[in-house]
Amino acid sequence: MILFDRVSFSYGLCPILDGLSFSIGAQERVAVLGGSGEGKTTILKLIMGLIKPDSGAILVDGEDITIKCEAHLREVRMKFSLVFQEGALFDSLSVKENVAFCLREYTKMSEEEIDGRVRELLRVVGMEHALERMPDELSGGMHRRVAIARSLAAYDPLMFLYDEPTSGLDPISADMICRLILELAGGRRGLIMVTHKVSDALKVADRFMFLKAGRVLFDGDRERLVRSTLPEIRMFMRELECLSPAE
Repeated sequence: MILFDRVSFSYGLCPILDGLSFSIGAQERVAVLGGSGEGKTTILKLIMGLIKPDSGAILVDGEDITIKCEAHLREVRMKFSLVFQEGALFDSLSVKENVAFCLREYTKMSEEEIDGRVRELLRVVGMEHALERMPDELSGGMHRRVAIARSLAAYDPLMFLYDEPTSGLDPISADMICRLILELAGGRRGLIMVTHKVSDALKVADRFMFLKAGRVLFDGDRERLVRSTLPEIRMFMRELECLSPAE
């Protein structure tokens, strides 16, 4: 479904991706790992066409999105559900109105239909009880769940994209978000989860990519990741050692 072919990208004079190449199938569950500034979030923005590469091609279902105009990119974006780390809810709108926003903007549903759809989506993420709450009344985990519901509002995506979905959350909330991510994907939709938390990546993914210096340093399954001797990966794996119960 997604193909990066020698993609390079820089922010000003700061190179981020350097001839990056990989492919991800529509039903794969992939975790993208790496340190800060290694281009993890940049990959998600490139997939959505929110930014364009300096060079290289990005294909979604065989079509190069780097040459598409903004109007045609909307069709591409409808294939994905993207949830950024901060959730990006509208502070002045209630939970209900945040989820309803896309339905009013992109569909011709009646207010009665919108109300039913909003309640259905919030029920899916366990937040129907918070319909009238404002974003500043929500915990971090609740905020993230509402953001996921809103990302699903206007269409039925083929793949989910998550940018650090458990960052800043307590272990219980993080585990809840991981379970929700798996439930939404089910057996028919893939996901890409950008994260620096190996423990959460292992809960949702079966393929792991590790970025370093703008390229893929590692690409493999759970067993290969855990057994990797690469120093950069071993540093990340120390998180699991810290979480292991003391003998």
